[in-house]
Amino acid sequence: MVGMALALMLAKKTSLSIAVLEAKQHALLPHRVSAISLSSQKIFQSLAVWKDIREQDVSPFKKIIVWDAAEKGEIVFDSHEVGESRLGYIIHNSVIQSSLENKARQSTRIEMISPVLLTDIIQHEQGMECIAEDGRIFKARLVVGADGAHSWLRQKVGIDINKLDYHQHAIVATVQTTLPHHETARQIFLESGPLAFLPLTEKNTSSIVWSLPDEEAMRLMKLNSASFQSALSQAFEYRLGDVIDMSERYTFPLFRQKALQYVMPKIALVGDAAHTVHPLAGQGVNMGLLDAASLTDVIVDAISCHRDFSSISTLRAYERWRKADNLTMFAGIDAIKYLFASDKKSVQRIRSFGLNSVNHIKCLKKIFTAHAVGVRDGLPTFARE
Repeated sequence: MVGMALALMLAKKTSLSIAVLEAKQHALLPHRVSAISLSSQKIFQSLAVWKDIREQDVSPFKKIIVWDAAEKGEIVFDSHEVGESRLGYIIHNSVIQSSLENKARQSTRIEMISPVLLTDIIQHEQGMECIAEDGRIFKARLVVGADGAHSWLRQKVGIDINKLDYHQHAIVATVQTTLPHHETARQIFLESGPLAFLPLTEKNTSSIVWSLPDEEAMRLMKLNSASFQSALSQAFEYRLGDVIDMSERYTFPLFRQKALQYVMPKIALVGDAAHTVHPLAGQGVNMGLLDAASLTDVIVDAISCHRDFSSISTLRAYERWRKADNLTMFAGIDAIKYLFASDKKSVQRIRSFGLNSVNHIKCLKKIFTAHAVGVRDGLPTFARE
């Protein structure tokens, strides 16, 4: 999604020729969704794909309720507190991907090439050569790695990562409940990990993301549907009544990962290739889209000033911008992860007090809300238009 969005941004703002190389067609998990912030919505609007996304399946949410199972601390974020009609949208990843791809196919500046399996990359003074398994050679002044958490490009050029394995798996599925969600995203912090119910279009249907220790996740995956639904309802404290129906369940491992560098001469990383975060904050795709929009701004500025847009000095401006912004998100997610993973009573009381306090301090809560939904200063052009 991030790579395709970047291609569309560059096609709109520059006269560059852009090739999108795909190893194979995406096999997106059918029930993976993203919580799209208002800044990401503006990006989609600027790229003229928002109408197509909305026509397929978009679920707005106006509130977020977060609570602590151990000490009953709770915080409520409301769209009206930041002067917006909604806080964001829950959208299936497959919908976003297909809309971006359809738009890219209409562009005369974007060539989509798939399948292509790259085996080597060679740097020359004038640019890069990407060598494919079948002997094809793709030449470019700039190569961008938007190839996910296990990025081939990042590994091939020797960019190291800082990785923390959470020893957790997330279980995702679409569920039906006896009570309606009222366009509210809900997340409970259990001792085992966070459990989120994200509202979908139908009023009694939600997408769940349940983060659990590896062994516990595997145990729950083996339960039959009725037993899993019962365990899920109980874990969620019946906030939406009973879970009465459910799609097939999927699971994936959780880890935090940061590339030590986002750039090298003629090379840049965006999205999960540069950073991967815990899904508890629902910010992974939004961070990646801001990467793409920021890189576009830097490239456009370099071209307008007749500078080499692929030079290390130009690309480091992108790296500084995004590392500084992402650092805030990493620090916040790490702090939340630590506080809610602790079984110490003293820590549990502090976090519950913190939730309740922030809930009653309007100016502080407004800052948290504005950062999460993408209504703040310092955003790239596409996220402000």
